Amino acid sequence: MPSDTTDDLLATRYGRRPRPDRPWYRRPLPLAAAVLGAVLVLAYGVWVAVWQTQGPAYTVISHSVLDDSTAQLRFAVAREPGTAVQCTVHALDSSSAEVGLLRVDVPAGPEREVQQEVRLRTTSRAVTVQVESCATVDG
Repeated sequence: MPSDTTDDLLATRYGRRPRPDRPWYRRPLPLAAAVLGAVLVLAYGVWVAVWQTQGPAYTVISHSVLDDSTAQLRFAVAREPGTAVQCTVHALDSSSAEVGLLRVDVPAGPEREVQQEVRLRTTSRAVTVQVESCATVDG
């Protein structure tokens, strides 16, 4: 039965390297695939994070339901100065069904943050009014 020193001596004599017990030395392809997969997932996460932070941001300041057919919303839009923005505002009833929808144009101007106050006509009594989204207007 050969000993470890005999194996090392023969490996040295004939130019063979001793085989390490680490599995990634024996199979480098799965390790390379795992590293490549991790890099791709990380790159995708960074891309999504950067994509989501671009564009105008909005903050709801207050909302009120005035009557069965009218609701009011006050919100702020943060955008790059000189950029026109269009926001979509919607009113929801107690079952979360949309009962009012309004597109609000925020004209370009030198301010970074602009406050808007809008009234929505609703088809039935709303319980909440929200900004659904805001996007820059091309042109």
